[in-house]
Amino acid sequence: MENSLKTLKSSLNPDIFSFDIVAGLQMTYQSTIEKQSQEITVLEKQVAWFKEQFKLANHRQFGKSSETAASVNLSLFDEKMAEDGKGTTDEPVKEEIITYTRKKKSTGRHFDISNFPKEQKIHDLEESEKTCHCGNPLTKAGEDSSIQIDHIPETFQVIEHITLKYCCRQCETIKSAKKPETAIPKCMATPGFVAEVITKKYEQHLPLYRQSKIFERLGANIPDNTLGHWVMRAAEALFPLKDAFREQFQYIHLLQSDDTKVKTIKPNKEGYLWGYHSCDPGNRFVFFEYSSGRSAITPNETLKDFTGLLQTDGYSGYNDLRKKSPVINFGCWDHCRRKFTDVVKVADKEKKGKAAQLLLLINRLYEIEREAKEMSADDRKAYRQEKAKPVLNVIWEEVSKIQAPPKSLLGIAITYTINQWPYLIAYLNHGEVPISNCWMENQVRPFAIGRKNWLFTGTPESANKAALLYSLIQSCRMNGIDPRKYLEHVLNLSHAMRRGSVSPQSLLPQFIDKSSL
Repeated sequence: MENSLKTLKSSLNPDIFSFDIVAGLQMTYQSTIEKQSQEITVLEKQVAWFKEQFKLANHRQFGKSSETAASVNLSLFDEKMAEDGKGTTDEPVKEEIITYTRKKKSTGRHFDISNFPKEQKIHDLEESEKTCHCGNPLTKAGEDSSIQIDHIPETFQVIEHITLKYCCRQCETIKSAKKPETAIPKCMATPGFVAEVITKKYEQHLPLYRQSKIFERLGANIPDNTLGHWVMRAAEALFPLKDAFREQFQYIHLLQSDDTKVKTIKPNKEGYLWGYHSCDPGNRFVFFEYSSGRSAITPNETLKDFTGLLQTDGYSGYNDLRKKSPVINFGCWDHCRRKFTDVVKVADKEKKGKAAQLLLLINRLYEIEREAKEMSADDRKAYRQEKAKPVLNVIWEEVSKIQAPPKSLLGIAITYTINQWPYLIAYLNHGEVPISNCWMENQVRPFAIGRKNWLFTGTPESANKAALLYSLIQSCRMNGIDPRKYLEHVLNLSHAMRRGSVSPQSLLPQFIDKSSL
């Protein structure tokens, strides 16, 4: 550039151009170059960000979803961490030889058939074949047997209720026997049939239109909108259980919460399904509710009487609950680890250092939890103070030193960790609290799987009814109860609940008498 300016100066006519003009041009060129350099820097950062997002989306679509160290090839960083002196403890590295026995993979057909009804089919020779070629009759010498398993398709049965009437000819009065109450008035389906439809949709993720096609092949033409009507009316009959679930929040000691998206078509918008998981022994359940938005109003209203230990992710909608003095709040290390895992998955091999080292440290926290799994709450607390606290100190020291662009994946992971740090380390002082919110995430997963099959719900009202049915089914599974038998039982008692002769609380999955099912 300087050579071009000198050439320009020598070619200029001094009578026309002055040195000041040349100097002004030079400053203009320099300003333009600086501006373009700044623009290039910004564009390079944008390109790097888009590359990062593309790699992450590609990995989520086609890569492994596991967050373990082995899944992201972190074993290579163990030696480097030892060399840098940033191990998880001050203890010398010890070699440990792990042995295990592997069960030989069975190739036979070993499954329990003792409870199946048995039908014997005897295959005999024809009478003409029971004579030997020498002329003597054959004598039975034994028998061989082999077993096959057959599946008998579903069948339909019509139950005709006949109520007998009696009269007194002298008094001219008539008495009639009472017909059994039905959960859904004027519905031809029995509670057992309705319970079957509900469990197939919400537990086995089979949409109603597919069920309708299956019934049609079996000879019953039942439209899917009729099935939907049965399901929604059944949920209405079970609404007292929803209030019974809500009443339990005032008695819970340890609660986890999470949310997931759900779409409605009337109106056509995206709503949210909030989930609450009670971790208390003897009162374990999961409760779902629908909300058209993700504001703090929903959890604030539902948990207004809750005063225990609350574990959530870093969503700001829980901030009001975190400010309540009776509530002790805990973060989720799964969400924190997931953000560092994203960084490692998309980074180049030579640029994984910081995120990889932090991810190994976080995985060490999970190893400590596995070691303390069978301990009591008090012993687990003491073990965490001894083993996990030094690791957490190292993590905080490393996180505090890292400078990363705020919008980069590493910057997002660092910001999340720093902002959530008081909640992430709170589990150290409470042995009964798990390290992460994964129990609640596991309860949301069946809903997410079902959503891929039925895609959306009709209205917010139907979404709320579906949320109740999901609550009952997931709570049944959590308490070792067959959801189909449970739903049939409580549907038969729905009128008794409304009359007040049966307490809805006594029919919740965590409290119900299992011998009555």
